[in-house]
Amino acid sequence: MSGRPHTAEQWRVYLAGYSADLLRVADAVRLHELGDERRASGWLGFAGAGQDALAAVEERLGVTLPPGYRAFLEASDGWLEMGPFVWTMRTTVDVGWLRDIEPELCDAGDEDDELMARALLVSADADACYWLLDPADVSDNGEWAAYVWASWYPGLGDRFDSFADLVAAERESFEELDARDGRPVEPAGAAELVAEGRRMALRGDVEGAGERFESAARKGSGAGQYLAVVIAAFLQPQAVHHRIRNDVLGHPHVVEAVGAERVRAELVPLFLRRESGAWAQRLVTEALGEIGDAPARQESSEFTAALQQARELMRRGETEAAWSVVAAAVPRWHSDDPLCIAPLTLLTDPELGLLVTPQRAGWIATTPRGHDH
Repeated sequence: MSGRPHTAEQWRVYLAGYSADLLRVADAVRLHELGDERRASGWLGFAGAGQDALAAVEERLGVTLPPGYRAFLEASDGWLEMGPFVWTMRTTVDVGWLRDIEPELCDAGDEDDELMARALLVSADADACYWLLDPADVSDNGEWAAYVWASWYPGLGDRFDSFADLVAAERESFEELDARDGRPVEPAGAAELVAEGRRMALRGDVEGAGERFESAARKGSGAGQYLAVVIAAFLQPQAVHHRIRNDVLGHPHVVEAVGAERVRAELVPLFLRRESGAWAQRLVTEALGEIGDAPARQESSEFTAALQQARELMRRGETEAAWSVVAAAVPRWHSDDPLCIAPLTLLTDPELGLLVTPQRAGWIATTPRGHDH
């Protein structure tokens, strides 16, 4: 619960900051829906519930509300835009037991039926999901455990220690999703994270590099999001086509940051190798424009010569000798391009790609290379 709001005053400060973040990155449609008054006030909540209203809802429900949730209602009796999936929160007037409000959810034949039947429903309008508090799972400080039931889960989602923890998780989800769409809440420091990640990648520290790139992506960096996928191309080659589709081709700010030609040259071959249907071609065209011949990435003369030698050995059937040549060349690979962190040509080349097993791909990524290692 460290850093989480407990009191009504702490909730007011927390929610004021959350309101400011939501309004700052909201698109035109969301801003229009919220209205001029909300935008002008910078507050997405309502007046707080008084003690009479809080006492009345506790009498109606027959319980004492958990202190964190009670303080939330005291700060704002209801809420708009709690995050990407929950749009309004219930008030002291309409908060109630799930069994009374959505009885069909309590007898779906799931193993969670018992919890659902006793849960308090605190969310209102949402994207096929419900925020629930469990009165039978109470911490030493009186907080009730919180859950999300959503149509996309096989059952109840993760357990949270309190309502405040659930709100914080939703806020993190909002920040990450908006950043990955190019609307970061906290963009400062993204370029430094990308640069540090590149240095770590060249040293073979792919775990540290991946963390830096993902952190940059959460700050809205298209370059960070792209380079996180490049690392995945070496560490998860069998599944990287999903990352290419979801994290690159589906995000214009990523394509804009690194350039459509780069995406076409470096990642599209990997994507189309696994997704060769007409829909995949259309997806690439919609993201990058008409498909033409992808420009070859420029490698150093020394590395290019090694690759040509390896190709000649492969054509003679000497595959192990060809891999030995490639393996000897990898530590000497380098690029002055700030968006190049590894020799992707070893994955995309029609001939050399046959040499690179998933284990060898991982070895390439973790081998120090270039002038910076």
